[in-house]
Amino acid sequence: MILIAVVMAVTFLLNVVKVAQPVAGAQAAGYGFFAMLRYALIENPIESLKNVTNDIATFYKLKQENDYYRSQLEMLALYKAELEEAYRQIAQLKEVAGIKTAANEYTLSSAKVIYRSFDTFNHALVINQGSAEGIKINQAVITTKGLIGKVIEVFDHSAIVRLLTTQDVQNKVSVKIQLSPSTSAEAVLERYDPNRNAFVLQLLDTNSAVLKDMTVISSGLGGVFPAGLLVGTVTEVEQLVNAIGMKIYVSPAANFRSFDYVFVVDYPQEVPLP
Repeated sequence: MILIAVVMAVTFLLNVVKVAQPVAGAQAAGYGFFAMLRYALIENPIESLKNVTNDIATFYKLKQENDYYRSQLEMLALYKAELEEAYRQIAQLKEVAGIKTAANEYTLSSAKVIYRSFDTFNHALVINQGSAEGIKINQAVITTKGLIGKVIEVFDHSAIVRLLTTQDVQNKVSVKIQLSPSTSAEAVLERYDPNRNAFVLQLLDTNSAVLKDMTVISSGLGGVFPAGLLVGTVTEVEQLVNAIGMKIYVSPAANFRSFDYVFVVDYPQEVPLP
């Protein structure tokens, strides 16, 4: 009886274990399926959304930093341009100081160009000195490089300067060409040729031998421009056919395209003899 009871108990236990194992396996399989489903539908999208959000925040932060550094680089270029302009103005002012010291026989009044229209760029400009500062009509105007024109109209605190590069046929200047340290040839600056970027001179003395690179200065004979103001250098000499004299092309000494400061020349008038 005892033996039969033991066999029956062992058999029952073995059957229970055999049944429990598939049940446990089924439960485990069911748990794994629901876990995968929860991960696929809930956890993974949430994690992906979190990563996307973090990426967007990081991108936006990097964009802000990039915009900031770009603005700083743009400001650096602006500061560099301002510094270069300051250096350029300092250089011009040094030239201004130097030429005012060197001009002993003339009185120079420095002025700043305040207006130069694109339409009349080669014709005229406006300076910030006028009658209140002693500026008068027909006074010569120069830069640190050479003669550029004369005053044609004066206001209280400004004046209009007509440039030598104008196409006005009335804008003639008496000049002389330095043939040697002791000799010169008289000529007339008739006009400016924009195609050659040169003044056109007509030589009055046909016996003079004018050569390239000779210096041209104002003669003072016209009564407007004082003698000795630098005009330019000879670049070409052309013989006139069926006419008396020669046509001389002169490269301007002054740079008519780039200057901010000028000088108005005042020189003592000669007292006529009694």
